[in-house]
Amino acid sequence: MSISNITSISDNEASKILTQLRDQTLKPIAVRRLVAKLTATLTKYVLKTPEPGEQIAVVVVLRSGLAMAEPFLDAFPEDSDVVTYHLGLFREKQSLRPVEYYNKLPRKSPLIKRAYILDPLVATGGTARAAIDILKDWGVDHITLFSLLGSAAGLENVASAYPETTEIFVGGIDPDLDAKGYVKPGLGDIGDRLFGTSLE
Repeated sequence: MSISNITSISDNEASKILTQLRDQTLKPIAVRRLVAKLTATLTKYVLKTPEPGEQIAVVVVLRSGLAMAEPFLDAFPEDSDVVTYHLGLFREKQSLRPVEYYNKLPRKSPLIKRAYILDPLVATGGTARAAIDILKDWGVDHITLFSLLGSAAGLENVASAYPETTEIFVGGIDPDLDAKGYVKPGLGDIGDRLFGTSLE
């Protein structure tokens, strides 16, 4: 994919982990460990060293982004000024449109110029784009979306929103979406797989 603000990360170890994650028979604990390992492997390509005096916002998309949070935060230098916020967004199953159910962003500090969004899967791109819209309205200058896997169409959708001020880093790109709007071949419903809720 040659869109300027999308970086598809090429890393042999990450490719092996992604292949393991595609195994739909894995138990939730194995899925969580692999997501954490994949996040840690890819983070070195995503993270930029904070500028002196800069405060960084890390925004975790609930609930699946929770599995990426600790390995990503652990990669920051020890003296970094990093704050973590959570956005609750889910995709309505019929319309596939994003629904916001949790947002406790405080008044934005003037020290925050850059934010990272952690969201493991980009399918149609609606949820990721909604998260970016929220942060733009909040006043963030530069946004980096970090995902483990995305569909080509979904990533293009997100990339077109704010091409000058948004970067997307993704560990792999799958070509299609299925009839339910899932990435194909994809990873299934990563939230359900992480937390063992697929039978609910």
